[in-house]
Amino acid sequence: MRLFAFACVLALTTAVGGCGSESQNGSLSSSGEGAGDAGTTMTGGLQSFPPTGNSYVDARRCPACHQGSDPQQTGYMAGTDTPIPGDFGSDVELYGPNLTPDPTTGIGSWNDDQITNAIMNGIDDQGERLCPQMSHFPDMQQDELQSILGYLHSLAAVSHQPPASHCPPLKP
Repeated sequence: MRLFAFACVLALTTAVGGCGSESQNGSLSSSGEGAGDAGTTMTGGLQSFPPTGNSYVDARRCPACHQGSDPQQTGYMAGTDTPIPGDFGSDVELYGPNLTPDPTTGIGSWNDDQITNAIMNGIDDQGERLCPQMSHFPDMQQDELQSILGYLHSLAAVSHQPPASHCPPLKP
């Protein structure tokens, strides 16, 4: 089954990246083998990600903000517990939110229109603006968007609530 990529819904920074999951039954795989095309690996000090068959996730660099350093233990795209590195300005502290389909701590209660609005326009499921550091992709093509949505839906749901980001004045 081809895994899809929804990589940058709430990526709270301009450095957004790729990710992967071999899970089709809620368990995380550590084999690095799986369905899809030839896999991709992120480099530059970031954790290597298993093959996903979807180049959109890697191209958008979503795991750089939405994934912990050991995704096989914490879950793929389940958010971060440490601030995203970077100089975003005074009083700005960004944490990558959970993009798994968990309905309580992730985006499992969001519909595709809400996820699309976050990716393309930087608006969350409550109609609030995301931190400006989150890359927005208003020119994303429909096939890429559909692949990303499918990928996010295919992830194992992980119950994990990252700390709240602070990006004044939007999120004091």
